[in-house]
Amino acid sequence: MNDHPNPRSFDPILCDVEAAKVLDSTSASLKQSRYTGMLFGRPAPKFIKMGRSAKYKLSTLLAFRDQFIEFQNTAEANQAKGVK
Repeated sequence: MNDHPNPRSFDPILCDVEAAKVLDSTSASLKQSRYTGMLFGRPAPKFIKMGRSAKYKLSTLLAFRDQFIEFQNTAEANQAKGVK
């Protein structure tokens, strides 16, 4: 019998610095987003309060990141924004 958790059910909890790396952001931006509720112009990812620390589930950060659209080039990005 395998005593290790199922990797599909394992959801690491990350500190500010680790979470910022996942989002290509800074821990200061994450701290600010907890106050304002916004990050990169979108509702900020939910966090977990553990004592005095704020932590983030990896799955929450990936879902937040995945809401942003990938583009092939800047013309495509500008077209999506409605820029001519």
